Amino acid sequence: MNAKNLFTFVAVIVTLFGLGLIFFPAFMAEQYLTNPSMLNAGFKVVAQSYGTHLIAYAVVCWYVRDAGTSSLGGKVMLLLVLLSNLGLMAVHTLAVLNGVEKATGWGQVLLSLVLVVWSGILFRQTDRIVA
Repeated sequence: MNAKNLFTFVAVIVTLFGLGLIFFPAFMAEQYLTNPSMLNAGFKVVAQSYGTHLIAYAVVCWYVRDAGTSSLGGKVMLLLVLLSNLGLMAVHTLAVLNGVEKATGWGQVLLSLVLVVWSGILFRQTDRIVA
């Protein structure tokens, strides 16, 4: 359970979600949305934009994985993984509870919880840099 494994895992997972959102937004809507007919041209643009962001996030995780937590970049990425997944947990929980997402959304909540705990443990183990 080290930073290299975390960053590699995150890079692979977000690449899969990113590619799905960029190239197959209708498929992703079928998997997650309770009403896939909500998918329109605007939603596709937003999904593809978010997918592009996820690919960039994956590239950064891939490049920082060898730096570990000894560098400032590694610590910042740990914090980013922690905070972004906390936000994803909140968004997907609300989406499932409000009937926007299918129960499949709970899988995203669980995945985000694992990443929050994993990155939180690693972040607590890092020695703090005082600026």
